[in-house]
Parts: sequence; C-alpha cells; structure tokens
Amino acid sequence: MNRNHRIWSFMKAKGFYIALALCITGAGAAAWLTAQNTISGIRERQTQPPAVTENKEGTQWNYEDILQQQTAGESEQQKPSQQPSLSTVPDASSTTQPAAAAASQPPVKSAEPAPLCYSLPVPGTKVLAPFSNGELVKNHTLNVWRTHDGLDLAADKGAAVSAAAEGTVVSVVTDPMWGGTVTLEHRDGIQTVYCGITPEKGLKAGDNVTAGQMLGSVDTIAAEVSMESHLHFAALQNGKFIDPMTLPGLE
Repeated sequence: MNRNHRIWSFMKAKGFYIALALCITGAGAAAWLTAQNTISGIRERQTQPPAVTENKEGTQWNYEDILQQQTAGESEQQKPSQQPSLSTVPDASSTTQPAAAAASQPPVKSAEPAPLCYSLPVPGTKVLAPFSNGELVKNHTLNVWRTHDGLDLAADKGAAVSAAAEGTVVSVVTDPMWGGTVTLEHRDGIQTVYCGITPEKGLKAGDNVTAGQMLGSVDTIAAEVSMESHLHFAALQNGKFIDPMTLPGLE
C-alpha cells in the first residue's frame, strides 16, 4: 500500500514532465522517419532511367532529346512585334523637315527707309546771306557784329514755305526778333528751322509733315528788316547750328 502510494505520488508530481518528454520524443521520431522517406524517394528517382517516348514513326527518344526539342521550340517562337500605329504616331521626318527648313533660312530683314533728301523750302531763289560758320558778320538792321547761323533765301512776302523733308513738328512759336518760327525734327536727327513766316492754321507740335508740305508763308523778320524780303532757314545737328547747304540733297 505504501509502495503504491509512493508511485502514485511520484506520478502525480512528475507525470506532466514525463508526458511532455514522451510527446517530444514521438515528434522527433516522426520527423526523422519523414526525412528518411523523403531522402529515399529522391535517391530512387535519381537512379531511375528517364522515361522513353515513342513517336509516330516508332523512333525512341531519350531524356536529352526531349529537352533539346523543347529548348529549340522555345527559341524558335518569336514574339509578335509591337509596331506603333501610323494613325497615332507622327512621321518624324514630316515634323522635323519644316523646322529644319525654317532654321536654315536667314532671318528676314526689315526694309530700311531710304535716306532723307532735303530741298530748299523756297526753291529757285538766291541766297542773300550765307551761313557764317561761327564768323562774325555785320547785321545792318541791329548795327552789331554777330554770327549768322542760317541761310537768308530771297522770297516775296506771302510766298509759300514748304518742309525741306518729312519730319515731326517740334514747335510753332512767334519770336519778337525772328517772327513766326516753325521747327521740325527729322528721322536722321537733323532739325530744320523756318524763321519769319506766318504758320499754317492748325499746325502744332507733334504733327507729322511730309516733304514739300506747306508750313506757312513768308512774312517779316524784325532782326533783318533792313534786308529785302526773305526766309531765314537754319539747321541743327546735336544741338549745334550747321550749314543747311551741307544737308543731303543740297550739298
């Protein structure tokens, strides 16, 4: 009785660990048997000869022949070429040719305006007093020596005075010494001045005038009243008086 009690007490105390050990041992044995079966199957397949097939003509094919036929079949198959649709992909030559042609052409130069050609504002007249080019000359009206910075062109009172070249009106004024005065700016940078005239009505600064357009009529010049009737015609370049007879068309 005591012996059975001791065994029962031992099993009760150690039974869980004994059962765990048995389970681990059983699992290990099962894994070992599975591994042995797998290894044996692999060895058997390696030792077995390859399957032999027979074609329609009775010729036997071994494993190497079948492998070569399959490999050759795969290499002979060609993938379908993917060509772009002509309706969706533009022709490269059609798009590059116009651009190349445009690039090869030299840029179109805008036509430059013809050089200005000046004319006397009262043509067919004689020069009463020339440009003095900085030298002092006697002004008999004022009884002084002074430079003469323009041309005195003989013209009857009331004679038409025209623009020497196309340009823009800079000013229309009345000077107590030089009378009615019109100044034009030309596109070559030259300014022409017409003194001793009665300006055309409505002529004002900012107006564009054409060559030969009437600016006014000859009137009186107080600073040169002792001379016969004339137009005082002057020209400036870079703010300095120049000889009007050196203008293009007059030289």
